[in-house]
Amino acid sequence: MTRRGRANRSPRSLKTGAALRAPAGRAGPSRLTRRGLPDHIEAGARVLFVGINPGLRSAAVGHHFAGHSNRFWRLMHESGLLPDRLTYEDDARLPRYGYGITNLVRRATPGIDSLRAEEYSRGRRALLARIRRHRPGVVALVGVTIYRALFPGAKSGNPGLRRERLGGSAVFVLPNPSGRNATLSYAAMLAAFRGLKRYLEKPR
Repeated sequence: MTRRGRANRSPRSLKTGAALRAPAGRAGPSRLTRRGLPDHIEAGARVLFVGINPGLRSAAVGHHFAGHSNRFWRLMHESGLLPDRLTYEDDARLPRYGYGITNLVRRATPGIDSLRAEEYSRGRRALLARIRRHRPGVVALVGVTIYRALFPGAKSGNPGLRRERLGGSAVFVLPNPSGRNATLSYAAMLAAFRGLKRYLEKPR
């Protein structure tokens, strides 16, 4: 194609051409936001950690809790839940420690404001199916928003062990570790994660 021919191409065709030339295995932004992240869980996990939905950076890199200001992995290590200091790139290693990870809603968004009611309903059904299939001992809901979405009649969403159960598994609420969460200090978040560790250490 001549230089003149390239100059006459519309912005839309240029964008399409760039997408076609993208490296194999890499999806465009719209596909990334729709398909979500892979679950990492094995049968009989001690804890299944459930996020509400992936952020855009997590979707772009293909790993859970990958936001620049997200403190999930730091909290997991400093609370003692993980003996090793992992990062979002190690999320597939969680089953080695007896943990699993998933999301309530698959679609990635910049925030949760654009999530629709039917996405929560569909996500709840899919989550219950995963819980019944893998039978984790504890379902840790990472964020009070998830707890309120799953149990709309609940009076309190404070971090800690809840009386409700999901698919026969105990429910433990953890604070949202995102840097956007200005409600709790880091010390309060760490205390909640340590509370989960203490619960796991109790004899059953």
